[in-house]
Amino acid sequence: MPRLGASSVTASSTEGRRPPVYAVILAGGRGERLWPRARRGRPKPFVPLLGRGTLFEATARRARALAGSERVLVVCGADQARRVRSLSPWIDPDRIVREGVGRNTAAAVALAALWVERRAGDAVVVILPADHSVSPPGRFLATVRRAARAVARREGLAVLGVPATKPERGYGYIGLGRPAGLRGVRLAAGFREKPSAALAARMVRGGRHLWNCGIFVGRASILLRELQRLAPRVLGPLRHFATGARGPWTVPSHVLRAIPALPFDRAVLERTRDLMVVPAGYRWSDLGTWSGLADAMQDRGAPVGEGTVVQSGSKRCAAFNPGGLTAFVGVRDLVVVRDGDVVLVCRRDASQGVRKVVAGLRGSLSRHA
Repeated sequence: MPRLGASSVTASSTEGRRPPVYAVILAGGRGERLWPRARRGRPKPFVPLLGRGTLFEATARRARALAGSERVLVVCGADQARRVRSLSPWIDPDRIVREGVGRNTAAAVALAALWVERRAGDAVVVILPADHSVSPPGRFLATVRRAARAVARREGLAVLGVPATKPERGYGYIGLGRPAGLRGVRLAAGFREKPSAALAARMVRGGRHLWNCGIFVGRASILLRELQRLAPRVLGPLRHFATGARGPWTVPSHVLRAIPALPFDRAVLERTRDLMVVPAGYRWSDLGTWSGLADAMQDRGAPVGEGTVVQSGSKRCAAFNPGGLTAFVGVRDLVVVRDGDVVLVCRRDASQGVRKVVAGLRGSLSRHA
């Protein structure tokens, strides 16, 4: 990773005025590891989870509290725009960027930055995945606002990091560097994406690494500058599209298929020169697996799963069987999920592998994917 921290705290281009803040919700993920509840026609952000509506609705409420109703933008698949409007009718159709085909988060962030630049100039852009859980909301908003102040004052991007509480191999880890000259903000000291179990354990014990929770902040000009420098093959075709776009943006599939499908974290964040990290003061989960969802429900003090769960001589089992009864006898560390005519049974430590089942559903079984 290039050397970080070369620039110093500088005056904002707004000459003392804070630039406006736009909250961008990325709602394009499918969440295949939460199959069978999340499916091709029903992506994870739009699946009711945790007993409080959909994850998209919860994210939209946080975005509205952060930026106000008129400064919330959604990037989603063209086939999900109607659901976005149905769940959050206060989001104007002009503030929904529709992708003809998903090309990962670098493309989504590029579209968001181009949209904001055209309408608001060099505003602060906050990128929020639509399918994460955070609590309490007040602490989350305070952390994001601190990151927004940091990028308004200092040239660079800021990523939020949450305390690494266990050696989770599926997450990215951000090293904590020296103070950035702003209260509660540090310089990032490198990324470790999906480390080995041994390395993850060492980083957790060392206490100088945070989990990358996929929430990051930057001024529109800096996001576009770094995309141009580090991922020009992503930005170029999208900038050409944006130049001629009129009305609500719907990006054709042929435009998106011409660019590489890259995550913004790897395309830009891991390689940018001046990256700040803001340690988070809230609880976070990406709810990426059924085991992760069960852990989040335990943290909230909720029953582990949905429906009635009975355990006899069993430990650490979770069932997602709404309206039904699930009994565990003499087993441990299992997850059972029922959705319509599909039942999933897996070990909690193997729940990362559910997406392999989805990939294998072909032919007569494709309707279950």
